[in-house]
Amino acid sequence: MPPIEVRSPPAALARSGPVLAALLALGLGACRTSQPRRPALQEQDPLAPALRAELEDPGFPLSWQVGQVLLQGFGGVKYLSDFRLDGASSGPIELDEDEVEILPVIGGGAQWKLTGRAFDLGLEGFLSFAGRSDLEAFAAGGGGAVVAIDVNLLLFEAYGGVFASRFLGERVRLHGGFGPLLSWVSYDPDDEDGGTGDDADGSGGGAYARAGLEFLLPSGRLAGLGVRWSESSVDLGQDLGDLELGELELFVSYSYGYQPRRSYVGF
Repeated sequence: MPPIEVRSPPAALARSGPVLAALLALGLGACRTSQPRRPALQEQDPLAPALRAELEDPGFPLSWQVGQVLLQGFGGVKYLSDFRLDGASSGPIELDEDEVEILPVIGGGAQWKLTGRAFDLGLEGFLSFAGRSDLEAFAAGGGGAVVAIDVNLLLFEAYGGVFASRFLGERVRLHGGFGPLLSWVSYDPDDEDGGTGDDADGSGGGAYARAGLEFLLPSGRLAGLGVRWSESSVDLGQDLGDLELGELELFVSYSYGYQPRRSYVGF
């Protein structure tokens, strides 16, 4: 029987060292290759510019969510295109056609979004106040006589209806609305001879339509320009009858009430 060679453990490990080292190197490489890699942001990715812009400027464009309310204040001028009082005892009263009668106006209100993505749709409501103390008017008297009078007029209006709104690009908003209108009028005429005509207070109704264009400010608020047309009939009592009003209003607006956030196409 041949002699049995017994090797000491240190000698066996020494001979198998290169094999173990190779296996260990393969195992470490497999571990490194099995770890998931974070995909790099490729320049050809269509969302890459938007993601990069999100880090640089997280406030734009705006996204108006359903149920959010946009508050708006405005101020401007109101041009009376029609002013006629037919039931006065002294005869019809009208504004001087050669004069452009303008009243300062101030007001505010809100727009409440109910639905929409490309177009925002909802309800709106506004209050406005206008007045002037020297409107030049003429009253037709008996025998064809015409009497010049100055009219002190205060006008308070509440109006509301439906609106539509859309962002043009990222920083411009176009909006428009229409609906019914309620008017309260204080009417106090003074003639040039120092006499005082019949003064009265009354209320009535009519309709309006308005539109505006607003621009996004760096603060996230909106500032813009707008126009409103309205017609109304106000009952001033049996002695004076109905006052017919036609108005064209130009105003500047300032809107706020929701936070800007980024929205991506396809999300």
